Amino acid sequence: MDFKYTEEQEAVRKMVREFATNELAPGAEERDRTGQFDYKLYERLGDLGIPGMRFPEEFGGSNTSFLTWCLALEEIGRVDMSLSWTLFAGIGPAHRLVELGTEEQIERWKDELVIPTIKGEAFGTGAVTEPGAGSDTRGIKTTAVLDGDEWVINGTKALISNAGLDICRVASVVCLTEPAKMEFSTIYVPTGTPGYTVSTPYRKMGLRSSWTGELYFDNCRVPAANIVWERGKGRQKAVETLAISRIQLSSTAIGLAQACYDEALRYSRERIAFRRPIAQFQHVQALLVDMALNLELSRLLRDKACLVVDEGGWVMKYTSMVKYFVCESAVKTAKDAVQVFGGIGFMDEVPVSRYYRDIRAATLADGTTEIQKWIIARELGC
Repeated sequence: MDFKYTEEQEAVRKMVREFATNELAPGAEERDRTGQFDYKLYERLGDLGIPGMRFPEEFGGSNTSFLTWCLALEEIGRVDMSLSWTLFAGIGPAHRLVELGTEEQIERWKDELVIPTIKGEAFGTGAVTEPGAGSDTRGIKTTAVLDGDEWVINGTKALISNAGLDICRVASVVCLTEPAKMEFSTIYVPTGTPGYTVSTPYRKMGLRSSWTGELYFDNCRVPAANIVWERGKGRQKAVETLAISRIQLSSTAIGLAQACYDEALRYSRERIAFRRPIAQFQHVQALLVDMALNLELSRLLRDKACLVVDEGGWVMKYTSMVKYFVCESAVKTAKDAVQVFGGIGFMDEVPVSRYYRDIRAATLADGTTEIQKWIIARELGC
């Protein structure tokens, strides 16, 4: 196996890293402190072609491999995890439509959603989770009843990303369309549709400049043609989407873990205690060694999962392995980075404090660590 990235992949990493270092990093602390999403920065992603990386060239994308895309997410997550989550969650509805939708469905949403997403002018949100239904997607209670040529939607979605931002064009809503048959379908609901409202954003421990809140549907009517895939396939497609999303999320966690390691290594060389740098003490060295080892292992596991995705193989086991190992390792790396910094690491004046707060969500979102273990056991035939 060749462990080297291609010239294209290295070029993409370099381009995104320079953007992250020069344009994202300077305002990251302020965005965290104020909780404000920077629309101009997102437009810059569009200028660089980053949101369109996974889209076909015929739509204006660059049709890169999944691994190349994940390397870009890693570099953004290294500097601003909030923006990296907004990005991969935001392109999801448009990309899945282009990837799996019918010609009619793609044409219906091309100008309203697909092209603006590629340009960095807009994005969407996936609306699966509810107050009583997370990984247990069979527990979804939001209903959609066909009334003539319209779907009438009622229900609440929780822990949803992006919907409250001005450039969010559509919510991809998984609904119960036939309760007796436990039939779930996906319906696209444009922002501004009467009966569709969003909450104020949650107050969060971390990821403060990404929007997370609730969606409410009260006799919300959309055309019958707004159903995507085919009727009854909504839950299945949501599970498949979550599997791919886990690798993307994990890539951002690798980026943040790299930032934690870099900061801890730098500080340990500069901080003098007992007349020598603390990097010379064995306990500190042990923390740094674990960080470095887990980063290497995380990338190897992530890269293999990406290869399986790019080759069209069955990926469920690998996505859960990646999500479990990478995110738990990143949480430990962030914790250990704070430990290397000592008391000052607890203060927001140093970036590892923000990293520690941000990374905690990684073992919760898109399926908790415990759910990943359950999926892996199932895939092993247990």
